[in-house]
Amino acid sequence: MTKRTTTATKKPVLAALDLPAPVQTTRLKRKQFSSTGDVHIQGDAVIATQFIVGGDCLIDGDLEAEEVFCLGKLTVTGDIRVQSLYVGHALDAGGNIDVEYLIKTGCSADWMARMLELDQRKPAADGSSYMDILVHPAILARYDHQDAFGGFGDIQALGYVACADLDCHGNVQLDDVLEVGEIQFVGGHLSAAAIHVAGDCNCQGELFSETDIQVEGALFAANLICQGNLDVASIHSQGDISNWGYLRATGEISSLRGEIHSGRWIATKGSIYAAKYIKSGESIVAEKGISCGADYGILAATSLPRSRWATHGFVSAASKPRLLLSGQFVEGKKLKHIDALEKKRETELDWEVPRRLKREMQLS
Repeated sequence: MTKRTTTATKKPVLAALDLPAPVQTTRLKRKQFSSTGDVHIQGDAVIATQFIVGGDCLIDGDLEAEEVFCLGKLTVTGDIRVQSLYVGHALDAGGNIDVEYLIKTGCSADWMARMLELDQRKPAADGSSYMDILVHPAILARYDHQDAFGGFGDIQALGYVACADLDCHGNVQLDDVLEVGEIQFVGGHLSAAAIHVAGDCNCQGELFSETDIQVEGALFAANLICQGNLDVASIHSQGDISNWGYLRATGEISSLRGEIHSGRWIATKGSIYAAKYIKSGESIVAEKGISCGADYGILAATSLPRSRWATHGFVSAASKPRLLLSGQFVEGKKLKHIDALEKKRETELDWEVPRRLKREMQLS
């Protein structure tokens, strides 16, 4: 007969550690600030150089600094104005986010330690690691189980976001405009009132804009929905490409597994490809060719009467495309011809009128 033994109840790992004390203050104005624990500032934070927080940080006001390193979640109820912004978990702002250089979320503790050159320091006399003075132990545990925590690497803001480069591990959700030099990576979905990117844009999830999207470089997204005009150098999507206004490009337009649907015209100096349908309310022009799925078709001029097909509902390419279901094929049309027609356009669609009035009110 075997003797039954009982195992001792294990204490939580974090309870056995000497957790860093949290910091709480009404207002913070310093040359430099660093804390391993959680930080709560009941007012503005103005830091001349580096602002380093090893845990979560809540600021009931604005944040101004040169460089910000927050290994947990950074929540700012006001505006953020910094040169560089590095966040381990998530970024949440109640106002605008204005960053001169890079915004990066989903940063690991090792990566931040290398950025701060802590790994190059001499070993401590008590044998402690440089990680002990950088990051809260609970944050390290959170990194190990990040799949269980929702919102890891996300960016949310009630205002606009402006920066030179954006590297986001999660989703980006903005109530205002996104103005970026280059979107290096967005690991989830991207949603904003309007999007302007001076370089390339790489979004692994759905890209959504309440108004226009302008990308001066190459645009990649899993799916794309634009409630306005879409102007890019080139665009590649795994799924559907859909926009209310026109779709203009100088390079290739392709939907590898979906369809392309534009409320107005589609025009490019390159080629157009969709695995399913290609649809437009007006003309379709692709100087290097148009092709769609074998069991689908090309539908142009879906919002025009047949009497206007020759002037505003035509389809033009290097050769007449197969499976042309609507619209009139016209040889020799190029992107510049569509641009010329757009300059002469006088009519406005229903959704364009309130946006024009809003722009005029802002200018006045």
